Amino acid sequence: MRTIRILLGKQGGTLKVNGEMHPFPDCSLLIASDSVCPQKGGLPYFDFYESDFQDLYTELIDLIGDNPARTFVPQELRIINADEDVMRVMELLARGSRSMLLRFAYVYCLGSDHAYFSAFLRFLMCSDRSFIEFIETNKLMPWSVARFADEFGLPLRKFNMLFQEKFGISAKRWLMERRLQHARSLLLSSQMRILDIALECGFANHAHFTDSFRKRFLINPTAARLHATESHAVL
Repeated sequence: MRTIRILLGKQGGTLKVNGEMHPFPDCSLLIASDSVCPQKGGLPYFDFYESDFQDLYTELIDLIGDNPARTFVPQELRIINADEDVMRVMELLARGSRSMLLRFAYVYCLGSDHAYFSAFLRFLMCSDRSFIEFIETNKLMPWSVARFADEFGLPLRKFNMLFQEKFGISAKRWLMERRLQHARSLLLSSQMRILDIALECGFANHAHFTDSFRKRFLINPTAARLHATESHAVL
């Protein structure tokens, strides 16, 4: 199980898993692999990857305890009963923050089936955890994807395959998004020079940063900072 799919079953129904139909009641939270696919126009679902669980593991480590199961095999589908209020909260979170949806859903699952979801979270983290930590630690380094692969000691092709498996998108896209989001945060919350922000966030020069920022946010860094300053002044 590499992709973890969270499905919101507000109304009961059935899901096909490995050729067998599995019924679920109203107000069900379903945790599955991406092989479990609802019919078109059916249940809303959200896909998460092992990297999404890195921070969650750190936050919940005290809740899952320190007694790992000797053997653990994740199920293709796990059904958790909820209620209307819980489903309503998850629907609201789903419209905004994926990370908040994951946190709320997983804490609820822990409360409903502590043994299974504690073991499940450990299972996700024991596989190539060093790879995820390496990426998170070095994401702002001014390295090409090839340099990342070399630093981690993998051939580029295998590195890219592993990255896609763990993060759900290509290394190039993920790294660019994280660098730009961090740069935007610094731009709006500090007085750092734009060139210094560019360099801190792994961009080779001012021009590359400005061009990438404009493509992502549809505004150049200088204008974005000015707009934020003017908006703050009005408030």
